[in-house]
Amino acid sequence: MADKSLQQWTEKLKQRELPLLKQSCEDLGQIGSYESVSMAKFSNIALTDPGLTLAILRAACALPRSRLQDEIHTVDAAVIKLGTGRVKELIGAMSFVENCVDDEARAVYMQLVSRAYHSAYQAYGMARERVDMAPEELFTAAMLHDLGALMLLAHGEGILLDFNNLDDEGEQQQKLGFTLLELSHALAREWRLSSFIVQSLEHYDGEAPINPRLYEIHLAHDLSLAAQQGWETAAMEAVVDKIAHHLHCDPEEALLEVRDNAIHSAEETTFYGVVPAAASLPDLDDAQRNSFIEGTAVPVRPLLKGFRKETPAASLAPQQPFSPLNHAVFDQVVQAAKAQLAGDFSLPAFMDLMRRGFVDGLKLNRAFFAMLDGERRYLVNRFMFGNQAGLRNLRIPLKDHNLFQRLLEKPQALRCHEGNRQKITALLPRDFYKLIDTEQFFIMTICARGKALGIVYADRYGNDYGLDQADYEKLCQLCRLLAKGFERLGG
Repeated sequence: MADKSLQQWTEKLKQRELPLLKQSCEDLGQIGSYESVSMAKFSNIALTDPGLTLAILRAACALPRSRLQDEIHTVDAAVIKLGTGRVKELIGAMSFVENCVDDEARAVYMQLVSRAYHSAYQAYGMARERVDMAPEELFTAAMLHDLGALMLLAHGEGILLDFNNLDDEGEQQQKLGFTLLELSHALAREWRLSSFIVQSLEHYDGEAPINPRLYEIHLAHDLSLAAQQGWETAAMEAVVDKIAHHLHCDPEEALLEVRDNAIHSAEETTFYGVVPAAASLPDLDDAQRNSFIEGTAVPVRPLLKGFRKETPAASLAPQQPFSPLNHAVFDQVVQAAKAQLAGDFSLPAFMDLMRRGFVDGLKLNRAFFAMLDGERRYLVNRFMFGNQAGLRNLRIPLKDHNLFQRLLEKPQALRCHEGNRQKITALLPRDFYKLIDTEQFFIMTICARGKALGIVYADRYGNDYGLDQADYEKLCQLCRLLAKGFERLGG
């Protein structure tokens, strides 16, 4: 796979561009003439799109300048240098990512873009807390942190698509012969981007003294990596502690600031079409969480595994999936559900508890209860507990002795994972398997008074957590409570 050296890839990619997001073009079309629009409006759009940001910076940095002229650090400065006419030409000549990158690579590309924007927002927030005179410079540099990976996804002919963990520098070194950060750094130097951007792409061990502005970019990147694995992990706690120490504040105060930044960055970029880091924040308002999740697209094959530091190249065994299970919320739901079953029972209130258990306790992105129709020929989606994109009007046929038909004949629960995947997925209706587009999921029959009512289906579609044995046991517990609720309803 490492058929080209770092120098060869740099030579090949330096002539290429990152593509433009269609949304950027549409947004620019709505703000009016570039000559009359405010620079803030223009740069706010450009900075959501690393392709557009990079194209403008590259064009401006390529222009001749005297030794006395300052370097170009931001989109604003680049547009002033180029002039609005040249910027309009530049954008008109760009290709759309939707037209030039295949579905699998584009899904990963947009994951990286979403992560970069989150990281940039966090870096900008830290800079403002430290009263930095030019926080937008940190935003711009952080937005371009993964430019090497983005360039290879756009122009690397699928070279990154067989990675087990795209963030693992050991695997990068083994398969490419260099790291993606090294490629980003080499390209930034080749394009004569600002010395600040180039320095932000240099390897940093996390320990040596460093310029505070550069340190904030590294902290923001580490934070965005940790957020992929969840907000209640040791990795996240360690990053937040470093941020608190850097900003001379309490960890609780730093966490609140980080949380707000994550939410704001997600609110501004729902058009990315991927689940943002903020969607997994604990205690997030349900309506807001759903607004982040509904309508999102996800990778065909998840490649971003999250926070892993200094993995040896010789140790590339696949990681066990990390469960984001929130035990405190789950236990609260179980106790409240048992109280309802023993006291005044209300189905809407009980089902709302079930939804909270699936979504906030078990951190499931998709979960639903599909019940038998009157003729017992289909399972029909009756209760959505998680993301309902594509599932609102779901009808699963019961024929050809498929998996669902078998489950209703002999009630049971199962967890599909690597060890049994082929056997289980072979029994799924083809259209349903294509729709769920995942190979780790949970299904359990729901029975009341000895009669099968339907099935609960659940997964974590759109992130890399998968489902482990602890998740399976908690799911079974929640489904048994759900069954008791329907028994109570009928009794």
